[in-house]
Amino acid sequence: MSLRCAVDEVATALAGGSRTRISGAFTSIPLPSDFDPRSLLSLGAPVVASYERPDHGFALVGIGEAARIDLAVGEAPTAARSGVRELLGDVATLDHPELRPRLMGGFRFAPDDPAEAPWTRFSSGSLVLPRFLFVLDGERVGVVVEPNTDPLDAQSLIEEGLERGLTDDLGTELGLGLREVHSVDETAWRDSVRTIAAEIRDGAYEKAVLATSVELEGETELPLGTTLAQLRADYPDCHVASFTAGDATIVCASPELLINLEGGRARTLALAASQRRGHNPAEDCALGSELLADAKSRVEHEVVVREIVEGLEGAIDALEVDSKPSVRRFRNIQHLATEVAGSARDGVDVLELVERLHPTPAVCGRPRDIARRVIGEHEPFDRGWYSGPIGWLDAQGEGEFAVALRTALISDRRAWLFAGNGIMGDSDPQVELAEVRLKLRPLAEALGGRVETEASAIPV
Repeated sequence: MSLRCAVDEVATALAGGSRTRISGAFTSIPLPSDFDPRSLLSLGAPVVASYERPDHGFALVGIGEAARIDLAVGEAPTAARSGVRELLGDVATLDHPELRPRLMGGFRFAPDDPAEAPWTRFSSGSLVLPRFLFVLDGERVGVVVEPNTDPLDAQSLIEEGLERGLTDDLGTELGLGLREVHSVDETAWRDSVRTIAAEIRDGAYEKAVLATSVELEGETELPLGTTLAQLRADYPDCHVASFTAGDATIVCASPELLINLEGGRARTLALAASQRRGHNPAEDCALGSELLADAKSRVEHEVVVREIVEGLEGAIDALEVDSKPSVRRFRNIQHLATEVAGSARDGVDVLELVERLHPTPAVCGRPRDIARRVIGEHEPFDRGWYSGPIGWLDAQGEGEFAVALRTALISDRRAWLFAGNGIMGDSDPQVELAEVRLKLRPLAEALGGRVETEASAIPV
């Protein structure tokens, strides 16, 4: 379809939606397939949140804030239920169910703790109702307009998106003199790994996840749209997400699904233990085989699987668990993975499942309460939304949340990058340092910077 025809089709669709909209109701409008909602991420539009599964042909882009739910310190995800009902109400059966209203947002790793810099703009949890929710779902493209907004208000934005399209020149806005202004404290990191490993060997707990952070600064404002485009290109099999609070935006490209609940079917993924990618297919396969055979890695992974299963008991029936882990490969790293699925019981919504599962041992440790205390003792910074749930939900209480890994917080010219490792009794401090630096690379590269990593393999 020509650009002129696509623009005319958009104008007709929006005008029709404006004429037929019902007072107090959401309006769902199909749009021409030439329009890709992800183009809006690079236009300077007021993007409040985005969530993508690139390899599934799925994207949500929220433009403008109509309303939001903010949780207070100490409130759990299910505390948002009444607000969700108020904002979404009872949505009638739609001609295009993929074009249904959704709230988008996430939650802190530690909701009982008040936010500290640089996370002070972010609540313990937030869910936002966009004025315009643009949806890409396979071949279907459209926009969901909240009740108090005229669909015609989106016309110029969509036309600009059609004219621009998805940029494939990813490098033009990157490399803006980005430099590391706060690095990993390597001595403190190694000391913490050594201490935690010794406590685990003494039987104090099973596992603790230790995170670190680096701070980068550019010469100009960091390009959010280009960063998301780079992550989409580099990690098409991940959950690529963003959420904006004030002048700060979290972005992530997470390999880890926390929970998906759709059609009454719940799915989650246990992801733990790491190894780098090989330089060629043979080396890649050999490294993956080493990961599968390594006793430490298998124990670390089993800890995560066990707690996920325990967390879902009483909420999910006919639980299905892979009999043995597989290797999931991503651009610069590979992990052990186990899929878990089952049928949600009546009355169980995605917020309850998020609350049951978060934080998993993959981002916290086991036992959970002890691991949280250990994290507080060894991490001299606020994780904020890093390693917390991020995603979306609908009026039926279904939705999807990923774990916010491969995470950066961007504000103007600065970015804070976060990554962490699961520490076990036989963890080697130098190996763990090499691994955590490897995990910092994806966001640094997407922003145009670099985090030094060791060239050698990470032993398992």
